Amino acid sequence: MYVVGSIPSLGSWNTADAIPLSSASYPYWGRLVIAPKSTSFAYKYVKKDSSGNVTWESGANRAYSTGSGAGYSISDTWH
Repeated sequence: MYVVGSIPSLGSWNTADAIPLSSASYPYWGRLVIAPKSTSFAYKYVKKDSSGNVTWESGANRAYSTGSGAGYSISDTWH
């Protein structure tokens, strides 16, 4: 499971640069990602198989905006 999005820290929509998520707390997947303060961005989750084929989650892009503080958490469900 990976996350990719519209800002450089999320790979700038390039699935080759998508951020791998950890399954250490399965069934929850997670990863610390540094996003700039006061920034709006779009993102989606993708799956990659052993051959490198990418499956995008369905539906519209997700959106998030960081505030001026630090330490945000996003909780989503795969579409």
